[in-house]
Amino acid sequence: MAVDLARRGRRVALLEAGPAKPEQNSQKWFEQATLSGKNLEGLHVGRFRCLGGTTNFWGGQLVPFAPMVFAQRNWVSDALWPINSNDIAPFVDAGFNILGLGHVIRDDTEVWKRLRLQAPPKTDTIQPIVTRWAPESNLAIHFAKDIAENPNLTVVLNAQVGAIIVGDNGAVEGVQIRFTDSAPIHVRGESVVLANGTIEISRLLQLPDHLDRQTPWATNQWLGRAFMDHIDCYAGGVVPIDNKRFSDLFDNAFIEGLKYNPKLRLADEVQAREQLLEISSHFVYRSSIADNIANLKILVRGLLKGRVKRSALSDPLAMLGTLKFVVPMAIRYIRYRRMMNLSDAGIQLRLTSEQTPVTESRVRLREERDPFGMPIVDVDWKLDPRDFETMARFAEYIKYYLESHRLARVDLAEGLVKRDPDFFAQADDANHQMGGARMATSAQEGVVDADCAVFGTRNLYVAGAAVYPTSGFANPTFTAIALGLRLASHLISRRKELYAKVA
Repeated sequence: MAVDLARRGRRVALLEAGPAKPEQNSQKWFEQATLSGKNLEGLHVGRFRCLGGTTNFWGGQLVPFAPMVFAQRNWVSDALWPINSNDIAPFVDAGFNILGLGHVIRDDTEVWKRLRLQAPPKTDTIQPIVTRWAPESNLAIHFAKDIAENPNLTVVLNAQVGAIIVGDNGAVEGVQIRFTDSAPIHVRGESVVLANGTIEISRLLQLPDHLDRQTPWATNQWLGRAFMDHIDCYAGGVVPIDNKRFSDLFDNAFIEGLKYNPKLRLADEVQAREQLLEISSHFVYRSSIADNIANLKILVRGLLKGRVKRSALSDPLAMLGTLKFVVPMAIRYIRYRRMMNLSDAGIQLRLTSEQTPVTESRVRLREERDPFGMPIVDVDWKLDPRDFETMARFAEYIKYYLESHRLARVDLAEGLVKRDPDFFAQADDANHQMGGARMATSAQEGVVDADCAVFGTRNLYVAGAAVYPTSGFANPTFTAIALGLRLASHLISRRKELYAKVA
């Protein structure tokens, strides 16, 4: 969003709380956060306090939210998106372009045509889909030229925002940057956009202003509430009946340098009929030499991009021992542009499910403060027990789908089939933190409006997954990028309108 605004002539100050790259001294501030609800592993290992944030360790998978996610689904939540899929569609296109995927194949049918393969069968319960992947997932690297050369973009590192500056008339005037060893400084701007991650956005919006006064939005009942993540679990083991056919249908594909990944999704009609959540599956391939293969991939990727990582050279003898596996992989890639998955230790079925928004799932502020003088965060992640029925039903549909089409035999986990609460207690998060500043039509229903402006202000905005009222199953990053680009266009249009009124 900052790059898009700068490219379009707006002056932007990008305030990064951490350093240019991940460092333990910076990460330690996130490690102080606590949990009072279900275990949320991503609270400590899924947030990164550095330039580029979580994209430093993001795989780069780009999955636009399905139209159904924006639609009214009374069985999921009474929370409604104040926008629809058509409102965001142009910015999904812009997102592909700004991430270097202008030539991406958007039509799944065309992907399979280019691969000269028949797509996995579509049924009334299972919808095969293909996801796209960014060629460079680290946005600090992808936008390095803009950061270094665009005169409209100023990046300030180690700039921890500790409060929002609110004028006597209630307008937001800027932010206060805090330090652990010196007095704070103020940065002022025409508009302020909070894009500092779901949990940090919830924290900042719950704080008083720079003069320790109550903010205009402080009484909003939804601040920090309806916090969400995706729910993940291993559903069972998978044994292909025809290895080649299974690989043809589910291995990663590469077309003109871009990666495409086949997945299976629960059909919209079944979600509506059985009142289930949005959910998808993928296969996790286990191999006894997985670490060495991963290191070889890192080495090759580093050589291609001129960034060889020392970790890839840690055990060259072991890497050489993998050549008997690597050669067939290389041949398959060169001939068919498919990446063979080694599975000598088995294949697992992995599910990623939407969660029902729960009002009491929330981000709170503790009495204790960090060295910046800011309250430490506590996250109380709560799930609706009904969410697990979606996972169980979908797993049963996947089993029938794979076995009836003679693709694989599936041995579902006993606890999943029996709906054992102990099994579901082991389900984990996906490092996809969302909610806490949800989008709505009014302050009675959410924190920001359809333009991501905080209710009670004219020029304070939220960018990111914090604004999601519901989540679908898709990785939240791409929709957050699209919403950010939509917000950028709004800010430019709003400024033109203001200048027109003055003129």
